[in-house]
Amino acid sequence: MSDMDQSPDSQPQATTPNSTPPNKKSSSWASKYLGYILGIVIGVAAITGFFAIKAAIAPVPPTPTSLSKIIAETNAGKVAKVNFYDDSRTLVATMKDGSKQQSGYPLGYGRDFVNSLHGKTVIVSDTTPASNPFLNLLLSMIPMLLLLAGMAYLLKTTSFTGKFSKLAGGKDSTIDIPTTTFADVAGMDEVVEEMEEVVDFLHNPAKYETAGARVPHGFLLVGPPGTGKTLLARAIAGEANVPFYALSGSDFVETFVGVGASRVRKVFADARKNGKAIIFIDELDAVGRSRSSGSLNAATDETDRTLNALLVEMDGFATSSVIVLAATNRPEVLDDALLRPGRFDRRVMISAPDRRGRSKILELTTKHLTLGPEVDLDAIARRTSSMTGADIAFLVNEAALEAARTGSAVVRQSHLDHAVEVVALGRARTSLIVSDHERNITAWHEAGHAVAAACQPEADDPVRVSIIPRGEAGGVTWMGGEDRHFMSRSRAHAQLVTLMAGRAGEMVLVGDDYTSGAASDLRVAGSLATAMVRDWGMSDMGPLWRTPSGHDDKAINEAVDRLLATALADAQAMLTEHRDLHAAVATALLEDDTIDFDRIESLRQEKEGVTPQAS
Repeated sequence: MSDMDQSPDSQPQATTPNSTPPNKKSSSWASKYLGYILGIVIGVAAITGFFAIKAAIAPVPPTPTSLSKIIAETNAGKVAKVNFYDDSRTLVATMKDGSKQQSGYPLGYGRDFVNSLHGKTVIVSDTTPASNPFLNLLLSMIPMLLLLAGMAYLLKTTSFTGKFSKLAGGKDSTIDIPTTTFADVAGMDEVVEEMEEVVDFLHNPAKYETAGARVPHGFLLVGPPGTGKTLLARAIAGEANVPFYALSGSDFVETFVGVGASRVRKVFADARKNGKAIIFIDELDAVGRSRSSGSLNAATDETDRTLNALLVEMDGFATSSVIVLAATNRPEVLDDALLRPGRFDRRVMISAPDRRGRSKILELTTKHLTLGPEVDLDAIARRTSSMTGADIAFLVNEAALEAARTGSAVVRQSHLDHAVEVVALGRARTSLIVSDHERNITAWHEAGHAVAAACQPEADDPVRVSIIPRGEAGGVTWMGGEDRHFMSRSRAHAQLVTLMAGRAGEMVLVGDDYTSGAASDLRVAGSLATAMVRDWGMSDMGPLWRTPSGHDDKAINEAVDRLLATALADAQAMLTEHRDLHAAVATALLEDDTIDFDRIESLRQEKEGVTPQAS
C-alpha cells in the first residue's frame, strides 16, 4: 500500500516522551484468554447457584448410620416409621422425635426386616415417595445444559479446542504414594523379607553402590489371581515412600501405530524425573508376550513395537533409582528378552497361603470387626485350604453381611461358618424340595466320607459335614489338616478310600440301587488314581519313565481301575467295621443338617470308646 492510499486515521501518531506505546503482547494475551476465563467464571457461578437453590428447597437429608443401630433403635421403640427402597437397597427410619436415619441393607434382607417388625408399633412403607418424573429430568439436565453452553462459548472464543485435544491424546498412569505398608500384607512372610531389600535400596542406595552391589531393577511377581501381587507392590511403594505408577498391560495395547510405545516412554520418563519411584505393570503378559514370527498384522506389529519400547526403557535403568514391578499369572508366555539379566531378572513366586498364612490374613481382615468370644480363626483357616487372600477377604465380608442380616453387631462363629460354605459352594438352596428318601441317602453318603476320614490316620480330619444342598452339591464334607508339600502313597490311598466311602455309604442303605450322587467323587478319585499311576509310580505297574503316550493306554486304565476298585472295597470294609458309628453320624446329620469334627469325635467316644482327638 502506498502513502497516498492511506487514510488520515491510518497515519502513525506522535508520542510524547511520557507516553507508553501500546503493549501488543498484553493485548494479545487478553484477547486470547479473556473469553476463556469469563466462560469458566459464568459456568461455575451458574452451576453453583443452581445447586445452592436446589439445596435450599430440598428437605433435610436423613443422617447416615449403621443398620445395626437402626435395628437397636427399633427394638427400643424409638422408631415411628420405616421406608424401604429396594431399588437402591436403602431404608430410612423416622424416629418418634422427628429425626431421620438412613442405612443400606443387604440384598434380600428387606423382607426379613419387615417380618421382624410385626407386632411393633412401626409404620412400614416399601414404596418410593411420589415425584414428578418430568421435573426430576429437567432438574438433572440443567447443570449439563449449562456446562455444554459454557463449553460451546469457550470453543467459539478461544483456542480451547487445541488444548483439550492435547490433554485427551494419551492415557496417564495412576500416580500416588500409597499408605499401604508391609503391616497390611499377610501370608507371604518370605516374599516380604525379599522385598525389604528393595525398600532398603530406595532408602540407602549409597550402601549398595559402595559395596559394588547391583540391586535388580526389575521384579516379576508370579502367582495365581487373588494372591496379593498388587497389594504387595503398593506396600513396597508405601514402605519406601516413593511415587507409585500403577498401570495395566492392557493400557499399552493399541491398534494405532506408535501409541503404545509412546505411553511406555512417557511413563518411564515421568518416573525418572522423580528420581526414586516404582512402576507397577499388572497383566504384563498383555504386552510382554513372545514376539510374533512369520506374517504380521497391524495389531501384533504394534504390540511388538510396544514390547521393544519397554525393553529399551528397562535397559536405561543401570544408574537409576526406579524399580519396575510387574505381575502375571502366565509367565510361560512372556518374551525371553524380558527375563534376561538386567530386566525382569528376579522372579518372585507368590502362591496361595498355607494354614498359618491364612490365619494371619483372617486376623488382618477381621481387625475392624467385633468378633464373638467363641470365634476360632484357626479353625476357619483349616477349612479354607487353597483359598487366596482375596477369597478370604471376600469370606470375611460375607460373614459381616450375614451378621447384619441376623441383626447382630458382633460377628459370630456361625456367621463365619456360613461364609465359608457360601464362598466354597454357593448359597444354600433353601427352595429346593428334597424327598425324605434322597435326604436319607445324602446323610448316609456324607456320613461315609466322614467316618472313613476320621478312622484313617493318614487322612485329613472331617472338620464339618452338611447335608444342606449348595450349588450342584446335595451335601458336603470339609476336610482340614496340615498343609503338605508331598503326597505319600499311604495318604493318596487314604484319600481314595475317603472319596469312595460316599458310594460305599449309599450301598449300606440301598444296596446296589445307589444314586448318581457320587459323580463328583468319582471324577476326583479318577484324577488322583491316574496321577498315582502315570506321574507318581504308585501302582503295581511301578515307575513309568516314558511319557504316557509311550505306554499302552489300556494297561494304564486297567491299573487306575484296580486302584479305584481296591479303594471302594476298603471303604466298604471300613464302614462295616464301624457300622454303629456310621449309623450314628447319619442320624445326627438327619437331625441337625450340619455337624462338626467335635461332634464326630464325641460319637466315636460313645460308640467305640475312642479318646477324642484335639481339633
